[in-house]
Amino acid sequence: MRGERSAIVLCLALFAVLLVAFVVGWWSAPPSPQERLTQTAGVEMFAGGQVGDLSFINEYGDAVSLADLKGRWSLLFFGYTYCPDICPMTLMHMNRLMKRLSEAEREQLNVVLVSVDPERDKPEQLGQYMDYFNPEFKALTGNPDNMKKLAAQLNAFYARVDREDGGYLMDHSANIVLLDSELNYRGYIEPPHDPERMLPVIRSVLALP
Repeated sequence: MRGERSAIVLCLALFAVLLVAFVVGWWSAPPSPQERLTQTAGVEMFAGGQVGDLSFINEYGDAVSLADLKGRWSLLFFGYTYCPDICPMTLMHMNRLMKRLSEAEREQLNVVLVSVDPERDKPEQLGQYMDYFNPEFKALTGNPDNMKKLAAQLNAFYARVDREDGGYLMDHSANIVLLDSELNYRGYIEPPHDPERMLPVIRSVLALP
């Protein structure tokens, strides 16, 4: 009888130890990529729908579609080559970010500028502009109607702002949009986009299922 009680006490003690170990392990387990992203200020993640397969002209003057981006995550943002500050800063940050990523990580990413100023952003202009920052970056222009449709699907805004000298600027969203390898709208990243902040964010994105 005493032996049975000892065995029961031993089993209960062992169970308690295992339970404590499980709880401690559960609390100390590193956060998942999704948890890290949702805990990062300025990063919004969700299960958005697939973006429509819209057609554009790329920086080489070739007809392309959004389907050409499939197979990689896309870091997509709206801008234009005459932008005085946001766009060159974003592209500079993206180029510095890509240099910090491994080759395998870079091969999983597209960096894409969608021009909100197709009137001035002709392929030759865009090609020179993108090559200045990184020849691997992509640009889309040439289809104002599809650009409007894409901006609506991605909750982005843009507007022409006329100047007194007869010229104009384009006001536009500064967020980087996240499209997964199947063109699903998965979230966005608010500025700032400096590589120190972006590096852990993008690595968490690439680790998502």
